[in-house]
Amino acid sequence: MLKAGSGALLGALLGLILVATLDCNYGRGGPFVARWLADLGLLAPLALVLGFAVAAARLFFHGGPAPDLRRAFGEWRAFDAAARARHNASFLIVPGAGVLWLVLTANLATELLGSDVPARAAGSALALSLLGTFWVGAQLVTSAIDALVDDARLARLEPWRSALIGVGLATSCFAFAIWTGTPSGAGGPLAVFGVFKRPELDLRAPGFLLLLAAVAYFTPHPRRRALAFGAFALAFVPLALTLRAAHSGLDRRAVSLSIEREAPLGKILLGAFRKRLDRDHDGFAKSFGGGDCDDTDASKNPGATDQPGNGIDEDCSGADEAFVTSAASAPASEAASGGRKALPEHLNVVLISIDTLRQGEGTAGSARPVTPNLDRLSQDSVVFDRAYSLASYTAKSVGPFLLGKYSSETHRDWSHFNRFTKKDVFVAQRLQQANVHTVSVQGYWYFFANTGLERGFDVINKSAAPALVTVDGDSNTNGDKVSDAALIELAKPELLQQPFFMWIHYVDPHSEYVAHADFDFGSSSRQRYDGEVAFVDHQVGRVLDALEKSLFYDRTAIIVTSDHGEAFAEHGMIRHGFELWEELVRVPLIVRVPGVNARHVQARRSAIDLAPTILDLCGVPLPTPSASDFLSGSSLVPDLLTAGEPAARPVFIDMAAGPNNQDRQALIEDDQKLVASGGRALSLYDLASDPAEKTDLLDDPARAEPMIAKFKAFRHRLREVYVKPE
Repeated sequence: MLKAGSGALLGALLGLILVATLDCNYGRGGPFVARWLADLGLLAPLALVLGFAVAAARLFFHGGPAPDLRRAFGEWRAFDAAARARHNASFLIVPGAGVLWLVLTANLATELLGSDVPARAAGSALALSLLGTFWVGAQLVTSAIDALVDDARLARLEPWRSALIGVGLATSCFAFAIWTGTPSGAGGPLAVFGVFKRPELDLRAPGFLLLLAAVAYFTPHPRRRALAFGAFALAFVPLALTLRAAHSGLDRRAVSLSIEREAPLGKILLGAFRKRLDRDHDGFAKSFGGGDCDDTDASKNPGATDQPGNGIDEDCSGADEAFVTSAASAPASEAASGGRKALPEHLNVVLISIDTLRQGEGTAGSARPVTPNLDRLSQDSVVFDRAYSLASYTAKSVGPFLLGKYSSETHRDWSHFNRFTKKDVFVAQRLQQANVHTVSVQGYWYFFANTGLERGFDVINKSAAPALVTVDGDSNTNGDKVSDAALIELAKPELLQQPFFMWIHYVDPHSEYVAHADFDFGSSSRQRYDGEVAFVDHQVGRVLDALEKSLFYDRTAIIVTSDHGEAFAEHGMIRHGFELWEELVRVPLIVRVPGVNARHVQARRSAIDLAPTILDLCGVPLPTPSASDFLSGSSLVPDLLTAGEPAARPVFIDMAAGPNNQDRQALIEDDQKLVASGGRALSLYDLASDPAEKTDLLDDPARAEPMIAKFKAFRHRLREVYVKPE
């Protein structure tokens, strides 16, 4: 018993060393050895528990020793012809049948869960279907094995060869399905397994766990009792590193942050330790680098706002600090000054938002002819060269900019695709109440499927939306259909009878990147992305041409922007979400207003200003701020009408937490960009000297402390809405 257990524990120790090395290798902050020791400490308790579990499994299945595949194959070779044939037939058929069953059940689950059938009924039907298909499949597999047993060739085949062939073919089919599938799971019976490529479905952590378990399972036990005792005791040694990680190993910010953000398995365990040891339940632990200075008082933690002059260090900074006032945006009601009188009366507004369009395309100087139509529009527009989205993925960006509130200020549910309650008022609702005709042209379900984003529109044209609902981009393309729908709406006579607001959203640049024959820049991800952007630009050009030929063009303002950018491994990540790097939150912002001179604006501006700008352009009074009805941004109309460079003001990016992402916030002021999570500063960059965000300045107190104080002052003004995680 001791020898059997010691073998599994020794294997768990070896696996721990291997997995910790791989896990912390993803990080970039702090010395590698410091990261490795901290990661070892985090993983050690899990490795020990896994070692005992593997020892029990080995005892149950093999009587204690590690499985000896060579011996097992030797025993199979000694079987008589009939037994060998049955084993070989099983090895050849069962793995492939298992993959086929997964394909059938996965597609069945997709159909049921994506239908209008109530959730409970769909779940019950799915459970019965899984059991039924498994039973039928088992019968078919048994019949197939019985049919092959009489084949003399199977009796002559080496068992290890049949096992290798069967498992190899099944694994290859499964890998092919993942490789050819799409993250949305749409596009065919095998495409559903493309969900394994979704960036939020990070399979590195479970992969590391399987690797650790495999090493523990197959490590032979020491043959001498003394060595077994030694191996048993040695397995507990890494727990000392756990104590070190709890008390000092994660005190170095760079090491802690590297594991927290980049180690696939270590960040999960670090979060679990911190949550378990958070005694006052304020979201911060005192140990494992959590930074809580008083774990018995929930009002004291690194994310708290320090009340100046009360002699209490609420934010655990080491002193009772005073607020440092950040240059604040003027309230929306004040920003809309009398400058609007210079604009045409009864303006219409067309808002064109293009999903996943990062700054750096088109007007910012792409090396390829990607956006000629947007470039043409820019020549007649005010272009905000340093504009920012409100978050790095759609649900935390589009709803908030149509509400005119930061994400954490909105009344929403906990889902990844947020649904907004009626406590918040969308810009279309405000316009509708002011007798402005409102039209929405959409090609994606989220923007009209009872999520709140449909509220306030007199007309919602969703003819471009695919019939099959997907939760991510897919292999379809519908930018042409969106433009077709927009042209239909623009031709309606009611647009000549009263002022109108039209919102058109294009989805195609979102992954998956579909190749377009007329816009082929190459086969790499970036080149296919550029092809998608060029395709959408062409479709937007059709809408712009129709607007130019319309009778209302001279009194129609056009705004073009995006909900977020896209990453192409600039910071070790692809696509979007999770973080607030510049490539993820810098977006185009083009505003064409009749009679306003074209120019480029360098002052940083944010999508938080879109709602008050649209209201201001339409001549609709901005709401008087109240407890729940307010706008957090400022109208851009004064910027449009100012001949010179407008005054700088801070940009705040706010991505509230959800089921697939931790919260992230950023404050940008005077070229300094502070990124935070839960009120705790994560990094600081000087965008003037370091636009690629490669040098973290947070460890420089002279630069960090003023920005942290400004961030806390800005965040203190937010009217945050707590949403309970589900």
